[in-house]
Amino acid sequence: MKAHAWSVQIIFALLLMLTAGSLSPIAALAQSGDKVQGYVESLEASKQGMSLWDTIQSGGIIMWVLCGLSVVAVAIICYLFLHLNSGKLVPREFTEKLIEQLEGGHENTIRETCKNESNAVVRIIMAGLNKKKRGMIFAKEAMENQVRREIGELWQGISYLADIAAVAPLIGLLGTVLGMIQAFNVIAFQEAVVKPILLAGGVSKAMVTTAGGLVVAIPVMLFYTYFRGKVQGIAHEIETYGTDIIKIFEEMGA
Repeated sequence: MKAHAWSVQIIFALLLMLTAGSLSPIAALAQSGDKVQGYVESLEASKQGMSLWDTIQSGGIIMWVLCGLSVVAVAIICYLFLHLNSGKLVPREFTEKLIEQLEGGHENTIRETCKNESNAVVRIIMAGLNKKKRGMIFAKEAMENQVRREIGELWQGISYLADIAAVAPLIGLLGTVLGMIQAFNVIAFQEAVVKPILLAGGVSKAMVTTAGGLVVAIPVMLFYTYFRGKVQGIAHEIETYGTDIIKIFEEMGA
């Protein structure tokens, strides 16, 4: 959840890869008539039809970048399915038990109970207990900060899906623009009359990356919407229990 810098580095690395890998064919196409001829021949071959794998390969490095983003998205989705669970983050029976112990003033019992547990409620209570000796103001502030931190980490975890859903179509569009440049370079560097079917084939291949970007982005956005609903529910529970715990601490310090 705290790997925001790591996520940014991955996105930059992917962008550098796709930029370096996609611009080089354009320069080579402008410099070499042989490569242009090869490109025309490949377009002629495409008239016979392309398999799904051929279609993916025709997208070039852009499609591989999109495949990489899809793998990252699947990993995040699997992680969220396993860990974004209110039963783990805010277990109700365990939380009610802790609140009863807190109301009874059994601080030592609470510390012993929380020693081997790790969830949002435990961290909120321990934040208050650890600052209690310094004064109730410090304890209350520590618990409020912990509540905000817990909720912030929940939103940060699913924000990576929103980032991928936003970036994938743009990367696909970039691939289409680069592919269109390649297609029109066929006209610019081919001495013979270029058949419309060849240009259409080049444009068709260029559109593959846009389709690929949407194929990645749409499911990821749907999963983001689903997890957003779960985060809202869990965040509400954390806020509710956090408010109750803070009130108990205030009564203890009164």
